[in-house]
Amino acid sequence: MLEQNFIDVTVEDAIKQGLNAMNVTEKQVKIEVIQPGKKGFFGIGKQNAEVKLIIIDPELKRTKSEPAAKKNSEEEKQLVQALDAGENVETTDETEVEISSPSVKQVHKNHKQELIESTKDYIMHVIHSMGYEASAEIHYKNSSEIVINIESDQASRIIGKRGQVLNSLQVLAQNYFNQLEKSYTIITLDIENYREKRKETLQNLALNMSKKAIATGKPIKFEPMPNYERKIMHQILSKIENIETYSEGREPHRYLVIRAR
Repeated sequence: MLEQNFIDVTVEDAIKQGLNAMNVTEKQVKIEVIQPGKKGFFGIGKQNAEVKLIIIDPELKRTKSEPAAKKNSEEEKQLVQALDAGENVETTDETEVEISSPSVKQVHKNHKQELIESTKDYIMHVIHSMGYEASAEIHYKNSSEIVINIESDQASRIIGKRGQVLNSLQVLAQNYFNQLEKSYTIITLDIENYREKRKETLQNLALNMSKKAIATGKPIKFEPMPNYERKIMHQILSKIENIETYSEGREPHRYLVIRAR
């Protein structure tokens, strides 16, 4: 395989695991950090790191590709020999492959749906243990992004100040799912369309503070916020030519800084 994902406690450990498994050096691969991992607090919120190793060495790419080509060639050779011998051979064309493949995918899809349902039930149990009545529905944005929509008469308490309670619940949901399934999937918790409202608030705040940064010529530091919230601000400010953004600090106290160029 020319690319593989590896999961371990830290990014360094995941990279080391990948290099050993693929029998390559760092110079022969491109390394992409998919998930930097989190230490958590007393075990809560802990998340393993995940990296992708992609072979970029031309000679190694050719070597890795040869076994698959050789296998296909051998299968074709065996098929021709069987046909020449007049044997009754069952063959599959492209149409049949397209029909059979989804059945395998469907099995994986059904299994993943069960794990997502389990994650939803887990979060509902946590919320009920907090003393709040709530229900939830699952929305599939795509194959790798799942939203658990929560409904409750006590939404403000479940959201918490600036979304802190909801964000903590989301971390629990993501970590719980990651323990069950290693594939890359984002779990988002939402309630009363809070995420979209928060996104608009962050975008407006970012634009207003960018004007202040330009006017004063001084960098503006924001309060610590989750990675996906910083990303929202990064994206909206990337459209402004004379503003640059970057993050400082360590999780969970990492914060965004904007300044005029």
